[in-house]
Amino acid sequence: MRRESSSTVPAVALFFLIAISSLSPFIYSHQDETASPQQLENHIPARAGASGDPGVSDVPVWRIGDKWIYSGTFDPTALIVNSGVSASVGEINGDTTAEVISITEQSVDNKTVLAYTLRSYANFDKSGVELDGYTGNAFIEYTQTEILQVSDLSTIRSDLEMYIQFVPYGISSLTRILGDITITNTYSPVNEVYDFPLRADERWTTTKTTSSTWSGTSDYITPFPPPMTDTNSTTWEVTAVGKPFNNRGQTIGYGGCNESYGLTSYDIQGDESGYRWYCPEARNYAWMHTEEDVGLTIDFRLKQYIPKDSTGVDIYQNPGTRERCINIESTNSITALNTPIEVWANVSATCFSNIAGLQLELRYETTGFITSLTTATNGSAWAVVDVSDELDSSAYALDWASHAFVAKIANHIGVTTITLDEYIVGLDIIADLDSAIVLRNRSGITSELNSITGWNVLPSDQLLIEVSVKNRGITTSTPAEILITHPDGQTNRHIMPPLATYAVHKVNFTWTVPADSPIGIIPMSWEADPDAVNSADANSTNDYAQLNLNIGRLPTVLTNNSAVQTNQITLIDASQSFDEDGGDVFCKFAVTFDDGSRQWNYQNFISQSCMLNYSWTDDGQYPVDITVIDDERDEVTVTLIIDVENRAPKIEIRSSRTEAKVEHPITLYAYANDSDSEKVWPGVVDVYWPNSICQEGYYTRVCTTTAQHEGWHSFLAIAEDDDFTKTTAMINIKFTNIAPHGTTIQLLNDSTAMESDSQHIWQINEDQFVELKGQSDDSIDDIDKLTHTWWPDDAQPSLMEIFEGRTSQFPMLWSDSGLHKIRLQVTDTDGDSSAVEERWVNVKNVAPVVEPLDQILPVAEGQEVSITGYATDTESDISTLSRCWDIDPGIDSDGYGSAADDCDIRGDELTYSWNRSGSHTIIYHVTDDDGAYSSEVLVVEVLNMPPKVRISDISCVAYQECILDASATIDSINDIDDITIVWDLDITSDSNGDGIPNNDADLIGKTVSHVFRVSGVIKIKAIAWDEDPERPGTSTKNIEISPPERNIVEKISASLIGEEANAFAQLSLLVIILSALALLSGRKKKINPEMWPELSNFQNELDELGEPVDHMERMIEAKRPGAPPPLHTFTAALEIAPQGTSESQSQINDQQQENQADSPIELKIDSPPIPEDGLPEGWSEEQWHYFGQQYLDSMQ
Repeated sequence: MRRESSSTVPAVALFFLIAISSLSPFIYSHQDETASPQQLENHIPARAGASGDPGVSDVPVWRIGDKWIYSGTFDPTALIVNSGVSASVGEINGDTTAEVISITEQSVDNKTVLAYTLRSYANFDKSGVELDGYTGNAFIEYTQTEILQVSDLSTIRSDLEMYIQFVPYGISSLTRILGDITITNTYSPVNEVYDFPLRADERWTTTKTTSSTWSGTSDYITPFPPPMTDTNSTTWEVTAVGKPFNNRGQTIGYGGCNESYGLTSYDIQGDESGYRWYCPEARNYAWMHTEEDVGLTIDFRLKQYIPKDSTGVDIYQNPGTRERCINIESTNSITALNTPIEVWANVSATCFSNIAGLQLELRYETTGFITSLTTATNGSAWAVVDVSDELDSSAYALDWASHAFVAKIANHIGVTTITLDEYIVGLDIIADLDSAIVLRNRSGITSELNSITGWNVLPSDQLLIEVSVKNRGITTSTPAEILITHPDGQTNRHIMPPLATYAVHKVNFTWTVPADSPIGIIPMSWEADPDAVNSADANSTNDYAQLNLNIGRLPTVLTNNSAVQTNQITLIDASQSFDEDGGDVFCKFAVTFDDGSRQWNYQNFISQSCMLNYSWTDDGQYPVDITVIDDERDEVTVTLIIDVENRAPKIEIRSSRTEAKVEHPITLYAYANDSDSEKVWPGVVDVYWPNSICQEGYYTRVCTTTAQHEGWHSFLAIAEDDDFTKTTAMINIKFTNIAPHGTTIQLLNDSTAMESDSQHIWQINEDQFVELKGQSDDSIDDIDKLTHTWWPDDAQPSLMEIFEGRTSQFPMLWSDSGLHKIRLQVTDTDGDSSAVEERWVNVKNVAPVVEPLDQILPVAEGQEVSITGYATDTESDISTLSRCWDIDPGIDSDGYGSAADDCDIRGDELTYSWNRSGSHTIIYHVTDDDGAYSSEVLVVEVLNMPPKVRISDISCVAYQECILDASATIDSINDIDDITIVWDLDITSDSNGDGIPNNDADLIGKTVSHVFRVSGVIKIKAIAWDEDPERPGTSTKNIEISPPERNIVEKISASLIGEEANAFAQLSLLVIILSALALLSGRKKKINPEMWPELSNFQNELDELGEPVDHMERMIEAKRPGAPPPLHTFTAALEIAPQGTSESQSQINDQQQENQADSPIELKIDSPPIPEDGLPEGWSEEQWHYFGQQYLDSMQ
C-alpha cells in the first residue's frame, strides 16, 4: 500500500464535482485526446473551414437586460475515479442564465475603462449521488458575477459563489455542507479570450496572471487554499466556422448561430485544453467546453437568447433586429503605429428623439483618451485620436495590436476595433509557418503538432500536414498557386484564391513516415505564388516556409524488478533509461496501491532523474507504470512488478497488577501494531484471547477478565494482521482467596420468590408460612462448603438457624405485625465471612372476617328474635377477638369512635325485640388485638300491630246521657298512649255524606258521652289507630236504647215534633189550626214584602192542581245544601277537636233539645259570618250557611 500522503482528497474531489475548476482559469491543464485514423480524416473539415463562414466580426455591443440561457452539463466521473473518493455522481444537468445587469467604470492596470457586469446564476438538483457510502441528493446554488471590458469582452474580475449541499435519502440529520464558498479571481492583464475582429484561421496568444482568494465555509475543504497567483499562457485559434459542432456530431440547442467561429485553446506546451464557439448573431459564445486534467468535463451550450430592445425575436433561434444607438466609424480599420486617425460617432434617431446637441463621451482607453463631444444636427460627432503604439494582451504574428474606440451616452454604447500594424503595406502574401499544423496518429493516438510543440515524429507515424498562406496587406491578392514540396521530395501545386486583408488559405495532405527512416531532419516546404503573379507583393522573402520534421526514436526504458518488505523505502530506478536520438529524458511513475476497497488505486509522480523512493504498507505484488519521455515528447511505458512481503504484527500484554483475588476482575492491555497495515498507526490488527472470557468481547485490545480458581493463571493474547499473520503474547497473574460475597436473601411463597416493594421490604401477612432462602457466591474451591448463619427475627434474638452448603432454606412465619429484620452471614472454610446481609419483612395484620348475617323475616312490635354472628381470624388472633352488637347505629352510645361501633351487646348471640315498627339497623362487628375492625349490617323490619278495640258493655235511655267507653283498648307499649279513637254512633247512617255509612267520625275519644233521641237497638262502631292510620283497629257493638219516661203532654209533643214526630198527628193538628184561623179571619192577610221580598212577584200564583203555590217553602228548600261538607274537612277538625268530654256533648244535646222544643218548624237559620281569611278549603257559601256554626264549634 501507499504511504499516506493527503487527507483532503475527498474534499477537493467533491468540491470540483460542481465545476469550480471550470471557472477558475489558473488550473487549466492538458488532457490527451485519442482518435482512430478515420477520425483523423474526419477532423479535416473542422479545421479547414465550412459553409457559413461569418467573415470578419467585430466586438459586439451589449445592452443592460440582454440575457442568455445555457444548458449546462458537468461530468465529474473521471475526477472522482482519479481522486480515490468513495462516491458516484454521473452527469449533472441544469440551466444557467447569464444577464447584463449594469455598465460601470472600472480601474484596470492604472486605466479607467467601461465594463459590463454579467451575472450568471443556476440551481442544480442531482439525485442518486453516492458519497461515503450514502445515496442522496446534491443541491447546488451557483452565482457568478463577471466584470468584462466593453472594448473586447475580456474578463477583469470574476466572483464565483457556490452553495453545495448533500442530503442522504431518509437521513436528513446527516446533511453535509460540501461548500458555501466564494472564489474571487482577478486578472492582470485582463483575460482576453477573443482578439476582435475575429476571422477564420487566426491565432493569438494571451498571457495573464490570475490572483485567487477563497472564503466561506465547508465541511470538506479545511482549510481553504491560501490566496495564490498563477501566470500562464493560452493560445487560441479559430479552427472552424459554421454551425457549432464537436467530433461526435453534437450541436447546441439554439436554432441559429449557423455562422459561428470555433475557437480551440492550447496550453503552453501546445496541448489542446478546450474549445468554444463564438456566435456573432447571439453576441456571445454559443458553446463552451473544457476538459480538465483533474478529470472534470464541462459543457455550456446556448439554449435561448433574449436580446433587449429587439424586434422579430424568437428566443430559440432568431435574435431579431436591433439598431445600434451609437455607430462608430474610423478612417481605416487598420492603421500604422502612432497614427492620428479621425473617428466619427453617429447617433441613431431610433434611440434618441433629438439626435442634435447630445453630449457624447468618446474613449480610446488604451491611452486613457476620454473626450466629451456634442452631436451635430445630423447626430454625428468626431475627433482625431492618436492610436499610439500600445500593445494589447493578445500577441498575434500578423498585427501589432488591436484596440477599440468606445462611445457612450447614458447606458447606450458604441464600439469598434482598430488594428495597429507596424508593417502596414498594400499587399504582403506570407507562407505562415506559425499556423502550420500536423495531426499525428501513432498507434491510434492522435496528437496535434504545432509551432509550440515542435514537429517530432517517429517512423510509421501517420501524418496529416496542414499549411497556411495569409495576406497581411490591405489590398486583395490576385489568384495564384501554392507550391508544396512533400517530405519525400515530391511537389504539388494547389490553387490559391484571392486573399483579402488578413485572409488565410489552408491546404493539407497526408504522409506516413517510412518505417526505416533514419534519425534526423526531413524537411517539407511550401511557397505562395511561386510564379510571382502578385507583383505588388511587398516582401517576397516571406512567401516561402519550411517545416522540419524531426525523425527520432522512442526512448529506451531500463529498470529492474525488486522484492522488498512492507514499510521499507524502495528505490524505483529508471535512471539508466536513455533516448537513442539524443537529448535528456524524464519519467512519470504511476504507482499502484491497495486503497482498502479491494481495488487498485494510483499515485502519479514526475521525476526528472527517473528515480523514485516509495514504500508500501501492505504486502502484495504492485505494478508500477514507468513512462520515459524524451525531449521530443516521445514516450514509452513499461510496467514494473514490485513484490512486497508482509511483516508480522507485534504484541505485548501489560497489567497494573500481578496479583488479584479470585473471581475479581483484572484488566489486561494488549499493545499491538502492524507496521504495514493499510490504516494509520497502529494499523489493522485483530487481538483475541483464546483462553479468557473478556468483558469487552473476544476480539479486543483491552480484556477485563478473572480466574475461577486460586493460584497462578496464564493469559494468552494473539495478534493477527490483515494478512492473517499471527503473533502471540502471554502474562501470568496470581489469584488469592476471597470471602463469600454477593450474599442474598429470598422469601419464597409456594416455592416462588416474592417481590419486595420499592423500599426493598417484603410484605406478608401474620401467621403466613413462607420459606427463607439464602445464597452467597465464592470461588469454586469454597462454594460447596459455606456456613450459613441466620437470625430470622430481630424480635426474637435467641432464634438462630445454621446450615451448610451452597444455599440454605427453611420455613418461617411471624405472628406479630410490624417490621421484622432478617439477617444472614456466610463463612467459608478459610474463616472469611461475608458482610451481614439484612432484609426487612413487614408483617401485616390480617383483619378478622365476619360472615354475612342470616336474613330474618319481618317481626311484630314487641316480638323477640335471636340472631347469631360468626367471625374468623388468624390463629394468633382468634382468641382475642372482641365481638359486639350495635343495636342502634344512629346513636354513639359509648361516646367513642363512630356511632356504628358501639358495643351495646357483647358476644356472638343477640336476643332482642322492638316496640316500634319500621326498619331497624343492627351491626355485628369484630375487632382484633391490632384494632382491625370488620362488621356486617342487618336490617330488621318490625311491623306495626293495629290496636285491639275493647268497648265496655252499656245500656242507655233515650234523651239521657249515654257514656261510651273504649278505654280498655290495647296496643304496643310505645303506641298505647298515642291511640286515636273515633265513634260512629250509627253505622247504618252516613252522617259525613261520603257514601260509607260505617266510617263516620261522630265523636272522638276513648270515652265519650252522647244523648240518643231514638229508642231501640243502635249499632255503634269504635275505630282506633296508632302511628299507622292505614291499619286501624275496629269494634262494633249493639246498644239497647230504652224509651224515655214522659207525661201525656210530653208524649203528645213528641208525636208532633222532634225525631219521634208522627205524620198523622201533625196533619190532624194542622187541620185544627187552619179551621180555627178560617173562623177568626174573614179576609186574607198580606205578606210582608220586607220579610220576603222574593215573594212579591209570585202572589196569587196557582200550581197545576189549581192550588196556591207556597213560594216561601220552595225558597227555604232551595237554600239548603244538597250535601254536607267534604269528609276531609271534618276529619281535619276532628284531629284537633277536644277528646269527647261528656259535658260538652251533653251541652250540645241539651241545646239541640231546646231548639227543637222552641222551634217546631225551622223557618230561619242563623249562620255565622264568613271568616276574615275566607271559607275553609272545599266549602261553599250554602254549606257555610247551614253548617258553619257546627264547624266553628268543633274547632274550639
